[in-house]
Order: sequence, then C-alpha cells, then structure tokens
Amino acid sequence: MCIGGSGPSGPAVDPAAEAEREERQRTALAERRQRKADVLAQSVEATTRGSGRRSLITGSGGGMGYFNEYDR
Repeated sequence: MCIGGSGPSGPAVDPAAEAEREERQRTALAERRQRKADVLAQSVEATTRGSGRRSLITGSGGGMGYFNEYDR
C-alpha cells in the first residue's frame, strides 16, 4: 500500500499546442454539424419531393394497408 502524494500526472502542456488542438476540435465539430444538416435536408427533400404515383410496397409508408399478413 502506497502512502503519499502521486507524482506529476504527465508532461506539461504547451498553451499554443492546446489552443491549436481546441481549434481543430472546434472546426471538426462545425464540419460534422454541417454534414449532418446536409444529410437531413437531403432526406427531407427525398421524402417530400413530387406528387406522382407512389408504390405501396417500396414506399416510405410501408404497405401494411396493401398487404397485412395479420389481418385474416
């Protein structure tokens, strides 16, 4: 069993390097948010586009009204 304080937890961190790391993290987060927003916009556009004929089997609504194996 050790008694006493522990030594330093690691090497000293350079403030400039720490600031650069935080800036890279910030830009990566901003890019990730932008990509997520773009994907969301594309999916919304794909589901709301057009008013043509819809497929009951492959459409986003399912097709349970067309074929329901539980309704006998």
